[in-house]
Amino acid sequence: MRYLQYKGVVEREYKMSLKKIMHQLCVTENLNAVNGAKKLGIAKEIFVYWRRYFRLEERQLLFDQTINDLMESQTAFRDEADKENAEPNIAMPPSNTIDELEDVVDALIGYYKHIHYTSEGLSLQTAKLPLYEFSKTVIVDYKNGELAKEMQKES
Repeated sequence: MRYLQYKGVVEREYKMSLKKIMHQLCVTENLNAVNGAKKLGIAKEIFVYWRRYFRLEERQLLFDQTINDLMESQTAFRDEADKENAEPNIAMPPSNTIDELEDVVDALIGYYKHIHYTSEGLSLQTAKLPLYEFSKTVIVDYKNGELAKEMQKES
């Protein structure tokens, strides 16, 4: 018999599509190739072929789940970036105080994050993002007095 003939026999016997049958055996019951083939009454090679065809091997399932998780997190990041930075406002007056400098750095961080997520990490403009994030930590350390303490330690 051929694959299609085996498929027809198995589908008629179980009264379900082959994909559902294979999902039930591989995912729900977690049967290996030998036990799954015995249960269906087919050769092991056919079972292995169908399992690969429907991407029901353990590695394939894990890979597909990982890809789905990455795509969901990417859209979540993009949505968040769009919410925060729909209209990035970088045209601010020159800063005269630390608080104004911090606001400008925050705006630039948001702007470059927005560019990073909308370009899917391919924009060269986002190379400045780590610099501004570091600048933010320096400003926060300065406001908390950490920089002054560090200077005193080295003196």
